[in-house]
Amino acid sequence: MKKYGLSILALLLVFTYTSCNEDRVVFDDVNGQEAIQFTAKDFNITVPSEGISVSIPVSVTTISTTARTFEAVADDASTGGAASYSIGTATIPAGSYEGTLDVNLNTTSLEDGISYSLLVKLVPPVGGAAFNDVATIKYNKKVVCNDVVLTVVTDAYAEETSWRIEDETGKVVASIPPGTYGPASSTASRGKVYTHNINLPNGKYTLIMEDIYCDGQYDGSFSGSYSLDCSIINHASGTGGYGCEEATEFEINP
Repeated sequence: MKKYGLSILALLLVFTYTSCNEDRVVFDDVNGQEAIQFTAKDFNITVPSEGISVSIPVSVTTISTTARTFEAVADDASTGGAASYSIGTATIPAGSYEGTLDVNLNTTSLEDGISYSLLVKLVPPVGGAAFNDVATIKYNKKVVCNDVVLTVVTDAYAEETSWRIEDETGKVVASIPPGTYGPASSTASRGKVYTHNINLPNGKYTLIMEDIYCDGQYDGSFSGSYSLDCSIINHASGTGGYGCEEATEFEINP
C-alpha cells in the first residue's frame, strides 16, 4: 500500500484480532469501504495574469483495476469570487491509491493587495466516506507595476538632498541633482512634498538617496523622508539622518 496518510490502514491490512467467538477481522482494501482524503491541505499561491493551476494530492483506501474520479466543491466559507477559480475532479489512476485534484486560479475579480481563501471540500463517494476533506488555498493577485512614484519630503536644508536610480549595469535612468529642492536653508522647506513619476521597465535597480552635507534628511529638529512605491508595493523608504547616502536595491516585476 502506498503512503499519504494510509499508514494506519496499511497496519490494518496485517493486523487481526480475535473476538470472543474467535472471529478474525481483516481490513479489505479491495471490497472494503471506499474513503478519500487530501494528503496536503494548505497552499499559498500568487496568481499571475495568465492564471495558474494547483495540484492537490489525494489518496483513497481501496484499489481498483480502473481509473476513478471523485467530486469536490467550494466550501461556503471561501472568500474568493467563483469567477476566480475552477475546481476539477480528483483522479485516481488504475492500480493506485494516489492521485491529484487540479484547481485552476485566475485574476478575474481579484483586487490588488487582497488575500483570498478557497476552501476545497471533497464529496464522499456513494456508499463511502471522506476525511481530511478540506484543503485551503490562500491566493492573491500578482501585482504588475512599472510606473513607480518617488515621494520626497524635505527638511530645512532641502537643497542638500538629491537622488538617482541606476539599473543593474550602473546606468542612471532617473535622477534629481542637489539644489533642486528648496528654498535653501529655510524652515519653509520643512515638510514640503515632492513627487516624481517614473516608468521603469522590468528589471533590477538601485535607488540612491544622497545628502551633500552627509547628515541625511535631518536638519537638527525635523526629519525628512522618502518612499518609492508602485501600486501597493513599497520598493524603498527611509527617514532622518542616513549620512551621505542610502542605497536600496529593488526589482520591478520579478
